[in-house]
This record gives sequence, C-alpha cells and structure tokens, in this order.
Amino acid sequence: DNICTGVEPFLRRINSFRQHKRVYRSLYEYSLAIREDFTVTSFYSKDAFFRGIFDAGFMYDDTVALIDHKSGERREDLKIVEQLQGYAVLAAMAFKQVQRFWLGIHWVADQKVDWGRPVTIGEVNQHFLPQLVANIEAAALVIQDGPRPEISSWCERCSYRSVCSEGQRLRFEPVDPDLDSDEDL
Repeated sequence: DNICTGVEPFLRRINSFRQHKRVYRSLYEYSLAIREDFTVTSFYSKDAFFRGIFDAGFMYDDTVALIDHKSGERREDLKIVEQLQGYAVLAAMAFKQVQRFWLGIHWVADQKVDWGRPVTIGEVNQHFLPQLVANIEAAALVIQDGPRPEISSWCERCSYRSVCSEGQRLRFEPVDPDLDSDEDL
C-alpha cells in the first residue's frame, strides 16, 4: 500500500522538475544497447554487448537525469550503484550531446529520491566504462569456467553442499591420518 501512495507525490515532483529544468526529452522504460566497440545497436540485436532499460530519464541542457525505481526497503547497495553507472555508460554512448549525468534511486514506498553527485562524461568514460567491461569479462569467465564457490552463512542451507568443495571443507574438519587414536590415550 505504501507503494501506491508514493506514486502521486513522485509525479508531482517530476512535473515540477520538468518545468524548472526545461526538460526537452523524457524517457520512460527506455531500452538501450551497445556493441563491443561501444556503438549503439538495437536492444534485441545479436551483436549487443551490454543492454539496459532505465525506468526514467530526463534530458535538459547538456544533462540527463536517470532514475531507477525501487519498490523494496531503502538500503545502500553496491549492485544498485553499478546498475546506475551502467545506465550512464549506455546514455553516454547513445546521447553524444550529454556532458553531465545525475543518477538517482527513487524509493517508491518511502517517497524519496536519493541522488548521487553529478558525474561528467569524462568520469563515465574513465571510470564507469572500464568497470563495466571488467564486470562483463568477469561474468564471462564464470560462464566459461563455471561458478566459483565462496563460503558464506548460506552454506549450511545450500542444496549443493554435498558436491561443493568449499562446502565440504567448511563442513568437515581435516583429520591427520598419521595420528593413531590409541596412542593418544
């Protein structure tokens, strides 16, 4: 129910923002994709290297404000930040006139928008783009090599613990075969 009550105030704030900033283009559920050479391609194209759909974007002057709606509990999460940075990369490649990016998370139930500081096109190209490529390459290695298990608090509840090397190591203490239990008594 909190989500429904958060929609109307958000729309009022967006309308005010659009008038104040003289927004010349509004983007809703906007899909973008880029190729390996960072040129724009169709979202469903087979040569797409990275795809994303941002919930809302507003272009004004040489700036774009990108917003991702979240219906869950408000939290700080690196994955959300990386998601927004990926959207900035896509927008930078698609909208060459954009020189500055505002990245925001709209917490619908809380009726709040958390904005990061404005980011320049230079920061997108020097920091976000290389990080995005590194993340994609790391994901490709996992697909190629298979997942790498990591010990966590979920190991005891994991249905793969009987075949997981890390789960086995966590579950069973090593036994030294050289020790004779009769001699120790």
